[in-house]
Amino acid sequence: MTNIPQQQACRDGVSAADLVREAERAVLYGALLLARRPTTRLKPAITQAAQALLPAVRSFLAGNDDADAAYALAYAQACGGEAFLLEKRAAQIADSPV
Repeated sequence: MTNIPQQQACRDGVSAADLVREAERAVLYGALLLARRPTTRLKPAITQAAQALLPAVRSFLAGNDDADAAYALAYAQACGGEAFLLEKRAAQIADSPV
């Protein structure tokens, strides 16, 4: 018997850090989804974290220049979702009435 952890074949070569980054990106995507569609049901594994991130994401999408918006941007940069967050902000600003 060995102590080799079992992984799905499609996940071979993925580090624990990569998996954490993917999970954090899922939380960001969930918060963005909640900001656009508040009645959306998320997977239970990310619901609480996405709801906690939601005020910061809303602030960023609104174009605010405050601590919440800065946190959302820093979070997105850390998990590899910066381009996606910026794209959603540009779309929301373009959709907003002048």
